[in-house]
Amino acid sequence: MPEVQLQAGPGIAVTPPADGACPAVWQVAADGSWAQNATLQFSHALDGADRVYEQVTEVPALTIPRAGVWEVDYNARATAGMPASTTGAEYVTTALYKNGAAIVGSEAMIVGVNGAETGNQATGGLSFLHTFAAGDVVTLWAYRIGQTGTASVVSNADGRTRISMHWIGPTGDTPA
Repeated sequence: MPEVQLQAGPGIAVTPPADGACPAVWQVAADGSWAQNATLQFSHALDGADRVYEQVTEVPALTIPRAGVWEVDYNARATAGMPASTTGAEYVTTALYKNGAAIVGSEAMIVGVNGAETGNQATGGLSFLHTFAAGDVVTLWAYRIGQTGTASVVSNADGRTRISMHWIGPTGDTPA
């Protein structure tokens, strides 16, 4: 009988049959890894300088379990407000970071207000593909534009902030 050799790529597990098993049944399983934050409830005030990112520490970091191409989907709920008799504007922008550096293309302006006695909140975000190494750490960051009002990233029953990711292919995978 010819020798059989099986090679499995990332995310594929092959279990050989027991010695002498009849019939000899090979089991092949696919593992579509994913990572996601739990349902969160928080309010994170943004009090830094204009366009200076700060980590939203209430959103737990996600550690990538497997190298490859991942489909990333994140939403952030933000609020912006201007007090009475104040002129100006206030905006909130978010982005995902990988190992402490912004992932270019993950930036999203979530909400903005312009003028006195205004307030607004919205949930927005992005979906995109990105290649990660096993062990990369993904975090949510945000900044404000404007210093005369208030700005924050929040998560509650009115709108959630979350990150979810699904492994879709091995490192080097390219679009068809």
